[in-house]
Amino acid sequence: MQRLSILLFASGWLVVAYLVSSVQAQEQAPGPIQGNKEGISYRLSVPTVEQIAAFYEGRGFPRRAIQALTKACFITVFLANRRQDVVWLELNRWRFVDAQGKEVPRLPRPHWNALWQKLDVPPAHRATFGWTQLPERRDLRPQEPVGGNVTVVPPRGTFTLEARFYTGARKEGKDIVLRFAGLACPGRAAKEVNP
Repeated sequence: MQRLSILLFASGWLVVAYLVSSVQAQEQAPGPIQGNKEGISYRLSVPTVEQIAAFYEGRGFPRRAIQALTKACFITVFLANRRQDVVWLELNRWRFVDAQGKEVPRLPRPHWNALWQKLDVPPAHRATFGWTQLPERRDLRPQEPVGGNVTVVPPRGTFTLEARFYTGARKEGKDIVLRFAGLACPGRAAKEVNP
């Protein structure tokens, strides 16, 4: 079981590395944002449409699934807990807001599960997609990393991500807030995805 966990973890990192890597594209994605705040190391990037298409095409996804994937905005995230206490990743506490202050809808796993069902995407591809996503909820123990994608409906123009984390074994510690402004979704239009 431990070997399987290590293999899945390593596979997930290959996904993140691939999506962050430079793929020849018509529209260039901005470079990654990285740093450390209050003991959370982070790296964040927004892959281009071409990078997303190339990644999932390389895994044999059907054309109808790739078309749906390239209409969403992917944010590739790596986090590592460098603290001595627990940090809680809970995507329902993350907020995405456009330049006008309007909330940008996140596309959670139930959205994708329903879409895969509707498009009759094979179970193996659904599983592959699942392990490329950031967990909806997870505790990060000291020195523990996590990585994957978060998807949102592409906003027009730039947007801000505010990621909130509880701390402490019972969430009794002070919240940590990471704020990333000026993000954009290259090559996507807001009208293309219905949450």
